[in-house]
Amino acid sequence: MANIEYNAEAARIIDGRITRLRQMAFAEAAALPEVGGEDVVIAGMKASVTVFRQHSPYQLEGRILVTVLVARTRWFGMVGHHIERGLVFSSDADPRDATEIELQNSGG
Repeated sequence: MANIEYNAEAARIIDGRITRLRQMAFAEAAALPEVGGEDVVIAGMKASVTVFRQHSPYQLEGRILVTVLVARTRWFGMVGHHIERGLVFSSDADPRDATEIELQNSGG
């Protein structure tokens, strides 16, 4: 039950961050720090919420990938569990959801 609660709350946190990021223009996304984060408690478990910004990552030349990741460690810090979503910003289009492959290619 705790995992279901954790995953639902983590997804809600990510959705909220993505909703706010989606309102940004390309230049605003470009000005984000490369990495920013905070520790939170989700369903009684310590987790980290991290936002990554990458300029022109693999196969996204001239674009910006912003990824929101919620992660926690398990088994004494040896195994991690994470959930992530991202947006791709282009100078000539509205932000779009990053694909699973784009997230994997960026290191997710």
